[in-house]
Amino acid sequence: NVVDQSQCCFFSNILQSARFGKFASAHKRSSVEQGRSSIVSGFYFSSWLGQRSLTKNNKLLATVVGAFVCSLSSFFSIGAWATQPLTLPEDIFEKDRARYLEVEKKLLTYSKRSVQRLDNDIYELAHYPLYPYLLRLKLERTMSIRTKREVKQFLEDFNGQPVSYGVRYKWLNYLAKNDYRSTFLDNYRPGMGARLTCIALNYRLKEGESEQAILSEVDALWLHGQSQPDECDPLFAKWKKAGMMTPEMVIKRIEIAAKEDNRSIISYLKRQLPGDKQYLADAWLSVTRDTGRVNRTALFPLKNASHEAEVIVWAVEKLAWRNPDLAGTVFNRYNDKNVFSPAQQHVMRRAIALSYTLDRLPQAHHWLELADVQGASEDVKLWHISHLLRTKKWQEVVNVIDSAPASLQQEENYRYWKARALEALGQTMQATVLYKELAQERHYYGFMASAHVGENPSLAHTPAPRDTAAIASVAKTPATIRSVEFFRLDRTTEARRELFYLLSHLPESKVTDAGILAYEWGLYDQAITSFARSGYWDDVERRFPLAFNDVFSEKSQAYSISKSLAMAIARRESSFRSDAISSVGAAGLMQLMPGTARYVAKEKVSRNTLFQVDDNVEYGVQYLRYLMDKLNNNPVLVSASYNAGWRKVLEWLPANEALPVDIWIENIPYKETRAYVKAVMAYQHIYDQQLGGNENIFPQLTRDMIPSADAVSTHPVTGTLQLAPR
Repeated sequence: NVVDQSQCCFFSNILQSARFGKFASAHKRSSVEQGRSSIVSGFYFSSWLGQRSLTKNNKLLATVVGAFVCSLSSFFSIGAWATQPLTLPEDIFEKDRARYLEVEKKLLTYSKRSVQRLDNDIYELAHYPLYPYLLRLKLERTMSIRTKREVKQFLEDFNGQPVSYGVRYKWLNYLAKNDYRSTFLDNYRPGMGARLTCIALNYRLKEGESEQAILSEVDALWLHGQSQPDECDPLFAKWKKAGMMTPEMVIKRIEIAAKEDNRSIISYLKRQLPGDKQYLADAWLSVTRDTGRVNRTALFPLKNASHEAEVIVWAVEKLAWRNPDLAGTVFNRYNDKNVFSPAQQHVMRRAIALSYTLDRLPQAHHWLELADVQGASEDVKLWHISHLLRTKKWQEVVNVIDSAPASLQQEENYRYWKARALEALGQTMQATVLYKELAQERHYYGFMASAHVGENPSLAHTPAPRDTAAIASVAKTPATIRSVEFFRLDRTTEARRELFYLLSHLPESKVTDAGILAYEWGLYDQAITSFARSGYWDDVERRFPLAFNDVFSEKSQAYSISKSLAMAIARRESSFRSDAISSVGAAGLMQLMPGTARYVAKEKVSRNTLFQVDDNVEYGVQYLRYLMDKLNNNPVLVSASYNAGWRKVLEWLPANEALPVDIWIENIPYKETRAYVKAVMAYQHIYDQQLGGNENIFPQLTRDMIPSADAVSTHPVTGTLQLAPR
């Protein structure tokens, strides 16, 4: 769920690399890894705020979790999602809900025989929105071959709906366990996982289907990096006997297994190869243990050059992140022998070039020029530009941008940096033209451009029209009503599952209306999602709601933190979803780890406490105060630290001399943090305008410098690192 392409902190998986390894964010301590090989996409940003130009909308990654709820004539607030108040329609199912819980409890606790006698209790609730869930529960408790008609009818009646999720899988497992072959095949559908797929293929063989046709489907099962279930072994045996386990198929699986770091299966697969090709398995085993072994020429006699090239390319790309010198040596050795395809050359040159760039080494310039060629990944050009910006080679910045495809040159990041370069070269009239065009757009680069020409950033707020009839239509959908009932039961997972289903089946013309409903209901994250999906970017007030305004006012004032900054952080972290939790355990509106909350609170804080809005904002704002004190009140460094950890941010400071803020942001190694800082700065300005302030931070950002590492000192009392005060 990447809401408005800005939900990165609790929804993102921070990828791995060999070079940086594990890092612990100051407020998200975890075993999360953010890899150098994943940090290098450039500085595209406009999608987070929504371009005014409709031609830009197709760049946005709109996501699929929606929240659309009723807004009828009578409302009341309930406490759901911890302390987040939701405004739901008038409750007409209170008695039925109580009865539902009673019947549900019986279905869960009664014996299987007793459950059979609950039909009347269930059918009395046929009018209740959650009635299908009682049917499901009864089916699961009584599932047997005697209920196959009921199961079949249930799967037909509720096909694709959340209530049916998992039922077919359970049914097939029951049928397979009891060897009900024909019923299994009647109910099997493709895509049920390797085990059930192999069972289905074995059953089809027993039913007399053509062995050749069935074995042709085994290829996809074979080409897998992990060991397959035992049920697949008979198929693989027949497949092998039929001559379909060719050396080429074995080598392909070895390559897949190696890239998934599954060395154990490679030893088995090696024995399936003819003797003259077994060395390929040995090469994979060697480099997966230590990528530096790719430098051993004995591993690569070039007898099967195309397969050996796969090993070399994989190992060199990994090796580049920890030893780009050796990676470059190996690349040049085999590239001189014309071993690699153009695509393989791009992969290795990219890794070597970006490794040098991130380490700010002098070899970066040479390798970036080698890597930045036609056919290379777009992020190579972006990092080429970032490197030239950091080294202040302004004319080369212009040259590299001009060499980009015309479509890329129209991206806001390319236009902004061309303007900056032209300005630095003294071509102010050309720079001003570009700045003024950008200043009309609502995104980070547009706001920066407006500051360069002394204009106020334009929000261009145009509220979406409220169509009462369309809202009523969305409110009456069964999925909407079911989600309301689940929210009343405080079962938010089930409620969200229904809303997900609703959005995926809602006509595009009604998505914006559904977003308005979500906003009015207090489901702000779902409203943000809806407007992103519909492409209605100009409803700034609904996309950037003043959620929990009183709480943010109180806490921000208590800790002397900009309220607009605190709300910008919350908007970026969770889109104001109070029950948000990340894969690493960060929780609540401001996505705090319990350990961070304990640190700033000086007392034990449970995860459940972090789902309470008041407590979460308290600790989040308190943590911002801590970062402000440590980082000399620099909002750019503070926002970067909130995402990546302050220790990592101090490592990213320029080595010898201060850098302009925008250039430093562009050179942040972590892709996620780069995007995060740009988003928070832009959101802060939007929230300042929403709150009626006049605190435009962008003119200051165009003047500020990020200090060099020389500014880092040790606190005389705590002994921890900090930026020296100005």
